[in-house]
Amino acid sequence: MDESPDPSPFAAFAMPKRSAIEEFQQRQRKASQVRRKMFGCVLSCVVGAAGGSATCAAFDRDVEIVLTALVGSVAGGLLGVLLGLVVGSICFAVTMLAGSRGNINLELQFARRDPMTMMRGLLFVWSLIGTAIGAAIGALLGVKWADAAVELQPLGRPAMFASIAGGAFAVGVWFLAQRSQARAETAPPETA
Repeated sequence: MDESPDPSPFAAFAMPKRSAIEEFQQRQRKASQVRRKMFGCVLSCVVGAAGGSATCAAFDRDVEIVLTALVGSVAGGLLGVLLGLVVGSICFAVTMLAGSRGNINLELQFARRDPMTMMRGLLFVWSLIGTAIGAAIGALLGVKWADAAVELQPLGRPAMFASIAGGAFAVGVWFLAQRSQARAETAPPETA
């Protein structure tokens, strides 16, 4: 006699348990996607900041000066990213050490709960700040390297603002592209 037990009413809700390897692979895929998105955003900020600061620094000058300003701006932006990563790492270390004295506030509780997310956030923010500053300084040094008669101080502020504006514009365009791509991936398929 073949007796099959009645299925539980909760059988449809039961999820098969994933193994530790599958969980680890899923976390690695997610982390890789986040790293790719952050890298794309920082790269777009470098391009925007370099374009903005080089345009401002060499606005009414010859093509050679524009090219040296652009090269200096890109080099400064990339160095700014590296310095931003170092400063972000230092900020993370200081945040972690601040909790060892016994004063634990809300930020430290979050850092203790998920330290990698906080570290990624600090590295990301400081690399964007370093990009803007490095691109502006690099553009000014690129113009100065081309032996243009330019004083560093009067041109410094507009180049910095142009670097920040160019970086913000490029990051905004990048975010819009990411959002439209996410919408396209989650949109229901069209029926004919």
